[in-house]
Amino acid sequence: MSSRPGGVLGRLAGKVTERVVETVQPDLVLSHVDVDALVDRVDLNRALARVDLNQLLERVDLNLLLEHIDLNLVLDRIDMDRLIDRVDVERLLERVDIDSLVQRSGLPQIVVESQTRLAGSLIDLVRRQLAGLDAIISRGVTRLLRREPAPRSRTVTGEYAGVVSRATATALDILIITTTFTIGLAGVNLLTSSFWGVEVRALPATIALAVFAFSYAFGFLAVAGRTPGQGIIGLRVVRSDGGTIRPGQALRWVVAFPLSVVLFGLGFALIVFQREHRALHDLIAGTAVVYDWGERPAELPGPLSAFLARHEDGGSP
Repeated sequence: MSSRPGGVLGRLAGKVTERVVETVQPDLVLSHVDVDALVDRVDLNRALARVDLNQLLERVDLNLLLEHIDLNLVLDRIDMDRLIDRVDVERLLERVDIDSLVQRSGLPQIVVESQTRLAGSLIDLVRRQLAGLDAIISRGVTRLLRREPAPRSRTVTGEYAGVVSRATATALDILIITTTFTIGLAGVNLLTSSFWGVEVRALPATIALAVFAFSYAFGFLAVAGRTPGQGIIGLRVVRSDGGTIRPGQALRWVVAFPLSVVLFGLGFALIVFQREHRALHDLIAGTAVVYDWGERPAELPGPLSAFLARHEDGGSP
């Protein structure tokens, strides 16, 4: 029986409260609220502790927020000097993968390509000068023997190589053979003297040098059609009809090479006077030596090419 009046009073109080709320004007109430005093009484730490940041961020529209941000104004208010002073550069660099950054930038490839192009340009410059000397000698011999001069253009790829280029290639091959063999012989001599107390004698060393030179020349000619010295100068050994040299021809070329040396090198003199610039060992092996610079065209120097073109009819300069 006692709970019933309480229930009636509760409902009555609720009705009264509802009526009061409907009657009170919010603007009037808020005008009497001291906001500063209210904020002072708020415990911000407790209030922030009860905030669910994840839920709050989910309800934030970042696109809309960014649209209302004046980036220029924000940047103007940033003290860049203070910001830079607070950056730990050493720690920042420790976290940067320099090797990966360099690789992704492509700098190593650019450096390698630049060096390769520079080396190729320098080699081609030397090749052009040698080919130019070949052309001058060939022109002089042609006029001396009163032969009909062959028309010439700046590009000489596939044409017969002259005596200067061939002599330079042979000198490079001799240098490579002797240097490589000397280093190898020094190593062998060091081992034999250290373990057995025996030094390599002159006769075995000479025989070994001859075998090494033969293997060097025959191996490169049979496989690549040119020795390293010929490759540097831009020459290639081919069949007399211009085809690829066969291993049997490479063997005859190497075996007959000493014959061009005997009798004061008269076998090499044929390179100067023979129309196709073939030495004695070329005639025996059925081969010829031509200009071949690989992917790049073999060329004469520009001024010399123009001079030969103007006087290819055999007239005097």
